[in-house]
Amino acid sequence: MTISTWRKAAALLLAVALMGSLGLTGCSSADEEADDSDDAAANLTTVQIAFSAPLTGDYAVYGQGMKRAVQLAMDEANASDEVIAAGYEFVIRAEDDQGDPKQAVNVANLLVSDPGVVGVVGHFNSGCSIPASPVYQEAGMAMVSVSSNPAMTAQGFDVVNRIAAKDDAQGTFAADMLTELYGFDSVVVIDDSTQYGQGLADEFTKEFEALGGEILARESIQAKEVDFQALVTKIKSMDPDAVYYAGGQTEGGLISKQAKESGLAVPVIGGDLIFSQEYIDVAGATNAEGDVATMLGLPLDQQPGGLEFEAAYEAAFDASPEAYDSYAYDSAWIFVKAVLEAGTDRADVAAAVRGITYEGITGVTQFDENGDTSNQAISAYQVVDGAWAQIVD
Repeated sequence: MTISTWRKAAALLLAVALMGSLGLTGCSSADEEADDSDDAAANLTTVQIAFSAPLTGDYAVYGQGMKRAVQLAMDEANASDEVIAAGYEFVIRAEDDQGDPKQAVNVANLLVSDPGVVGVVGHFNSGCSIPASPVYQEAGMAMVSVSSNPAMTAQGFDVVNRIAAKDDAQGTFAADMLTELYGFDSVVVIDDSTQYGQGLADEFTKEFEALGGEILARESIQAKEVDFQALVTKIKSMDPDAVYYAGGQTEGGLISKQAKESGLAVPVIGGDLIFSQEYIDVAGATNAEGDVATMLGLPLDQQPGGLEFEAAYEAAFDASPEAYDSYAYDSAWIFVKAVLEAGTDRADVAAAVRGITYEGITGVTQFDENGDTSNQAISAYQVVDGAWAQIVD
């Protein structure tokens, strides 16, 4: 081998050696970064925030919307600097209570048996929240609910909290509105035999009579009932100024439809559950025209962070928020803030939730000694040209 050939061979060997060295160094760096990432993920403390509402059935439109809102809150929380720094990963534990009281109790027992669950956003229906609440109280696990029946927070439980206004505020508001704004003197009251419906109807009746109005009759229907012709005929003979209905949107829409088509040309006035497009669709736009709904809280464009929330929600889910989604979103964030403040012990989280002052999408939330929010805002809407339009005083 000549000197020239030897030098070329040596240079080639040196180059191969250097490349191998660099390759090994690169692999080592990549492996270290992957290990660091795996270690960081492994070191995260997973925190489950439960959500329970009707995800199937008549009220699924509300439950599914609220579930999406809770998920949005979890995603945003996990991307926030404060949660990353604290080493938490929040995940949603969603359970379908089907809007059924017995199933709600089953769900509550299931959730409290899981030590990884620190609290629950829910339930939606008062008829589910009230029987489930003793289970959460016994387990020391906080719940934050939109259920409006006053009985829920009248039990003296220190883990039961309500983020929206109560039926006594909503019923009073409706009675005042019918008396002062519309000048109605006589009303027939119908409830749907649920705790929500009966409670709301009771509060409306009490205030309407206190204002000098006359309740011509107090009637009850059953959930999933579809034929109201006999009831409509009876009401028509009484010649009321309006029908006040406290219950779900499907039955309410059918009452409006059958009443108008039978010649009972008076408005149906209802609570928050009829404030949905589904009510108008069931009744038919022409029949629903002029019907009125009260709603817990304010419309999104009047909530402090409503438009920002709406934009984020639509970007994430390609859907518009439902009536209670912003409240579910704030409820989830209340739990996040409570965990950041107090850790993951259920009792500590429950105490932090009850004592929190949280400025969110819907406004400032502070719970009183019973668990009721100080934010008791109510709004009202009327069907105009097939859509709900806010009534402005």
